[in-house]
Amino acid sequence: MGSGLLSMPFFIKSKPQSSSPKSILLTTPSLQIINAQCQRSGESLFTPTSLQLNAGELAVIAGPNGSGKTTLMEAVAGLGLFTQGEFLFNNRQSHEEWLEHSHYLGHKLGNKGNLSCEENLRFICHINQVQVSTDEIESVLEQAGLGGYDYHFASDLSAGQKKRLALGRLLLLKKTYWLLDEPFVNLDQAGCDWLYQIIKNHVKQGGAVIITAHDQKKIHELAQHYITLQPFVEGVE
Repeated sequence: MGSGLLSMPFFIKSKPQSSSPKSILLTTPSLQIINAQCQRSGESLFTPTSLQLNAGELAVIAGPNGSGKTTLMEAVAGLGLFTQGEFLFNNRQSHEEWLEHSHYLGHKLGNKGNLSCEENLRFICHINQVQVSTDEIESVLEQAGLGGYDYHFASDLSAGQKKRLALGRLLLLKKTYWLLDEPFVNLDQAGCDWLYQIIKNHVKQGGAVIITAHDQKKIHELAQHYITLQPFVEGVE
């Protein structure tokens, strides 16, 4: 068994790729997930799954509830383990380098309730060693629909506002790879439109996204890769 990630009967569809826009970010090393599997309570969740993701591409991970989407996303993010397969970034098993270039946003948003919106964004930039100005933070809050909420405690925000605050990190940290687990949950239509636009812009500018998203037709149309996790059945090749 490899030490990192991804055997196959998974379903993966790669759409024909049109000429992709020139990256205005860094030159992006590709991410390779090869024959990866994950377990829950000692049992494999899905058949071995593979993906190669390059600059300017988006991959959708789909499957019914309980199929292992979040478990897979957490393993890719470095918060969980692959029980089989290989994980390569820039053609090597370089997890530290991968973490420098990626940001994961899952169901647990990671906002600090006793900090203001401004303090939350400043704190996340600090721990990621990103220099940020007050004007930049105010601009991101405005874009996220939180203009005027700079000094409101995160604990006082609605569920949708908390999601917007967490998503605002993406615009400040400027990571190349975004790992987004159901990011549209709790957003109203305006919030969904805003999130779709920043994802679309990120991919256009040479970023890459792995996302789980139900009922988001526009995101599915934007994807170059579409993976449907298939339940693992012991003894079935």
